[in-house]
Amino acid sequence: MERGATHAIAVKAHIWRAGKLLILKRQENDEEYGGYWDIPGGRLLPGEDARQGLTREVREETGLAPQKIRPLTVWDYEAGGTKVVGLSFLARTEEERVRLSAEHSAYAWMAPEEMSAYRFAANLEKEISWIIEKGWHL
Repeated sequence: MERGATHAIAVKAHIWRAGKLLILKRQENDEEYGGYWDIPGGRLLPGEDARQGLTREVREETGLAPQKIRPLTVWDYEAGGTKVVGLSFLARTEEERVRLSAEHSAYAWMAPEEMSAYRFAANLEKEISWIIEKGWHL
């Protein structure tokens, strides 16, 4: 019996530098969470493994090359009738300068104590808080 893909796979990177998290503001007209702050990531392309896809997405969205990539969490959601399985990773960079893609309108290196100044999707806010609580951002 031939079976097609049942889910898309998405990857997201919590990229830390000097105790601050790189966050990106989604364009206001974005169908998913327009105007909200997010972290770099996106869906895997056919043939990519998770780390390859994560590195590609981070480069496309920020111009950065993530380092010390470690798996963090698994999550899922549905978008436009497609079921998506997501993988979050912790990563580091020494680079500070970000080159944004057209998908985002702004970026910030957010210190943990600044988190309340930004609007995140509830699940992402919870995940960031958990990382900070565990001290994995240091």
